[in-house]
Amino acid sequence: MITQERRFLYQPNPLSSIINWSWTLLVLFMGAIMWLEVTTFNWYTLGLFAAFALLCWLEIHFRNITMADGVLTVSTVLNHRHLVIPLNQVSSVKVTRYRLGIVAQGKIYQFLLPRNSAIELAGLIQGAMPAVEMKED
Repeated sequence: MITQERRFLYQPNPLSSIINWSWTLLVLFMGAIMWLEVTTFNWYTLGLFAAFALLCWLEIHFRNITMADGVLTVSTVLNHRHLVIPLNQVSSVKVTRYRLGIVAQGKIYQFLLPRNSAIELAGLIQGAMPAVEMKED
């Protein structure tokens, strides 16, 4: 049983990550285009660069997986109702290089994590639920 809360940063499945980060980079490119079109650095350009920095911070900071008290809580940037997965409902865990796949509540969830975090989180899930099937590629 895990006695302390563990927190891991993640990115959503690969397709959603590409779409989300493309929109974020769009703000950066808008700032660069405005700066080059006006030919002088102004407050609008600075505002777009600040918005880009804020969006990057939000997308990294608010996406985390928390594991505590037999529950896996996945928080997102825009949805304030977090995804809560009780560990007794996890039927399998699959770990690949930078991806953690979980089958729970009849749904498949995929998360992009750093390699060490994916291995550690899969190990914690497997340790908390001895009946969980773990596959590693």
